[in-house]
Formats: sequence, structure tokens, C-alpha cells
Amino acid sequence: MRVQGIRNLVMVAAGVALATWVSGTALDVSAQGQRGGGAGGRGGGQPARPMPPVPRLADGTPNLSWSDPANKGVWRTTQHRNLANELIERKEEGIPFQPWAKALYEYRIKTELKDDPEGFCLPPGGPSLTSNRTQAPWEFLQLPEQKRIVRIFEGQAHMWQVIYMDGREHPREAYELPTWMGHSVGRWEKDTLVVDTVGFNEGHWLSVMGAVRTSQQHLIEYFSRPDYNTLRYEATIDDPGAYTRPFKIGWNLTWGYGQELVENVCVENNKYPNLYPKEEGQFLK
Repeated sequence: MRVQGIRNLVMVAAGVALATWVSGTALDVSAQGQRGGGAGGRGGGQPARPMPPVPRLADGTPNLSWSDPANKGVWRTTQHRNLANELIERKEEGIPFQPWAKALYEYRIKTELKDDPEGFCLPPGGPSLTSNRTQAPWEFLQLPEQKRIVRIFEGQAHMWQVIYMDGREHPREAYELPTWMGHSVGRWEKDTLVVDTVGFNEGHWLSVMGAVRTSQQHLIEYFSRPDYNTLRYEATIDDPGAYTRPFKIGWNLTWGYGQELVENVCVENNKYPNLYPKEEGQFLK
């Protein structure tokens, strides 16, 4: 029993370290090592996997996940820390901060992101879900019979986002009771999934670097799959509480062949390790 307790404690410590690891390159190498080389050039000299066509559902819409177990996987991302580098339009102008929002953004950078909510295991939303601090993968679950799409995230305390595809409007409660990920409705524009989200709270940041998010944010995201291995992500951010005009960002995500989401425990104010007997700490020094 004592040996098992030590093993569990080591696992908890490793999970906390992973949730707070900011180094993008090191984390990506670690993730690849834990999940195996796979194919498509990630397996140490293995030949590239032939790219299958983009799968489609019975109604003809693109399958943003997988249907053939031989080609299963998840979507992988990098951090995209500075949104100014990801601007699609008017890039030379930079992020259109209001003065107070720019001052707060610069303070967060100066203080080395010490108050980053994701570092305290608080759930992000919007662009910081798609590109997160720990580069954790995520996947789509498309449920056409239920007229909804769900995104499940390995990181962010295993959060999920429900995208309602039944034509509903945003309810009044979305504005009166803002949440971490907001209220999302979606629609297809040809082969692009368009997700409209409002009702964000102000407990999280817009980006890893600390860009500001207010409860006035209206986010429109665009997901398309130009080929099997690529997910194109674009987002229009309209937040008159912090910015002088809307702006648009975007980047590509890559398909992690053969990978699956794994357990990742990250709980705000987690005191679980303190429950272990103090004498066991000698084995972890």
C-alpha cells in the first residue's frame, strides 16, 4: 500500500508540473514521447503516411474528427502566445488595445505572467481553448442527430464546449450569467464551421501572453479542414470593452495520428498532495 501511495504521489506531482510547464518546445517533445512516434514523419525516420481524404458525415458536412480507426487522432496545437503575430488583417497596426487594456497587458508581461489563470487551473475560453498554455490536444464530437457539436479538451481540467447547431439564439441568461467558455451556437457555411459565442466572464485571459478579455466580448470562430492533416482556425474578436475595433487572428492545427486524449488532472487550489503522510516526502527529494 505504501508503494502504491508513493506512485500515486509521483503521478500527482507530474500532473501539476505538466499543467504549469510553459516551455512550448520541451512540452511538445514530451508529449510526442509519451504518445509514441506515430506516423507522418514523427516516428524517427518512418515513411510518411499517405494522406486520406477529408471524411464526411451522411449529410455531406466535413467530419472534423475521424471515422476510420486506422486514421484516428486528435488536434494538436502550439501556444501562439502573442496574438499580434497571428493577425490576418491590418497586421502592421498590431492589436488595437484601448489604453487601459494595453497597460494591463504590459503589466502582465512585465510580471512574467504570474497571475495567469490557466496556471491556477482555471478554464480558458475562445482562442485560449484552441491554443492553450500547455499545448494540450483536443477533439470534436459531431452529433448531427442531437444537432450539436462538442469539443473535448485534454487540458483545462478536461473541459468541454457545447456548440448548438439547431438554429437557436443566444439566451438572455448568457449575458446575465457569464461563464468561462460562454454560450456557443454554430452553423455551416459550405465546408466551414462557424461558431458564434457570447457571455464570457472576465476570469481568464484572451491569450497566453495576457491579452485582456471582458464580458462584452463577441467571438466568431471559423473551423475548416483543407486536408486530412490540417485544421484551419480563424477568429474575429469584437470586444468593445478592451479594444478599439474588431480584429481577426488565425493559425493552423495539425492532426496527431493515432493519438487519444489522456487523463489530465488540474484542479484550482488543489491540496490533494498535502494529504499524504509527511514521512513519504523523503522518497521524493
